[in-house]
Formats: sequence, structure tokens, C-alpha cells
Amino acid sequence: MSSAARDIRNLTIWEFDDFVEADQSGREFELIDGELVMMSNPTEAHEQIAGNIGAPLKLAMNKRGCRTYQGGMRVQANDDKSGRDSYKPDVLVRCGPRDDKKTYVTDPVVIVEVLSPSTMDKDRGKKLEFYKTLPSVRHIVLVYSDQMRVEHYTCGNDGWKDPAPLTYPDETLNLEAVEFSLGMEEIYFDLPF
Repeated sequence: MSSAARDIRNLTIWEFDDFVEADQSGREFELIDGELVMMSNPTEAHEQIAGNIGAPLKLAMNKRGCRTYQGGMRVQANDDKSGRDSYKPDVLVRCGPRDDKKTYVTDPVVIVEVLSPSTMDKDRGKKLEFYKTLPSVRHIVLVYSDQMRVEHYTCGNDGWKDPAPLTYPDETLNLEAVEFSLGMEEIYFDLPF
């Protein structure tokens, strides 16, 4: 294996940031356990779901003094650039002090990933386990784009609880840590499920 190929699979956040800054292709990348992973182009269903969640969440969080980011902000464990994970969830909420110069956050409270068949293994695997290590995270929401199914992971005083799957139109996603609720019909608005 050439050294260039080996380096792509063993990057630090520092090297990843340099690569992303130099890349002129317009592609989006994540760093998963040191591996540079190109993100796939989202489908219409993916974007519809992300917007259906992100828009009302942003309006509600603005009133609470929290910020909602949809698809653009990275999540890292800390400010240490020698780390090997830098993810870009579809929607996240953070309530910490603002830093307009950072391109990442280390203290999300809510993370939403919209799943597709091509990304499901990573989203439900390494990314989910990474998100669970962040002390600020209280809710991880995995939303399927090919069926009406939401897996809601919550963290309380006793640690992480098994996900509470939502699969019916009359059910509601409750993000208690940020006092926000959204019905499944709203999450899947304008989709054929």
C-alpha cells in the first residue's frame, strides 16, 4: 500500500482540516476513526426529513437561547486536533457559549442523523457510539429515510437507555432536555409513508 493511501486511513483532525480546506471539489467529508469518508449526496427524502425536523427545532431553540445547526457544523470530542473523529450530523442543537470562529462543536445536546441504506451501518455503528461518549449529549435521534421509523436514544442520570422506536403516525418524538416535541406526521411531512 502506498504511503498516500495509508495516510488517508490514518488522519488526525489537524490533517483532515488541512485536506478539507485545500479540497476544491465541493465534496463533503467526515473523519471516522481516522478514515477520510466522502459523504454521499442526499436524496430529496433525506433533505425533506432534515428540514422537517431542523426548521421547527431551530424556531423553538432560538426562543430558549440555544442554536440549531442543519448539516453544516461538525462535532468533535474536544479541541484536541490529534483526535480521529469529526462528524457532520444532519441536525444538532447546542446550548453552550457562542464561538463564531469555530467550525465544530464539542457540546451538542441533541444530534439527529437521517439514515439512508448506504450510510446506515456507519450512522448506527461508529458514529452512534462516538456520540454516546460526549458528556453533553442527551438525545440521539436516528431517522430512517426509506420507512417511517425513528430510533430515539436518551441519556439520563443512569446512562444511555435502549432506543424507543417510533413507527406510527400518531406517535411523538419528545426531546425532554430541550423541551421540544415533534409528531411523526410532521417529521415525515410530504413523504409517502
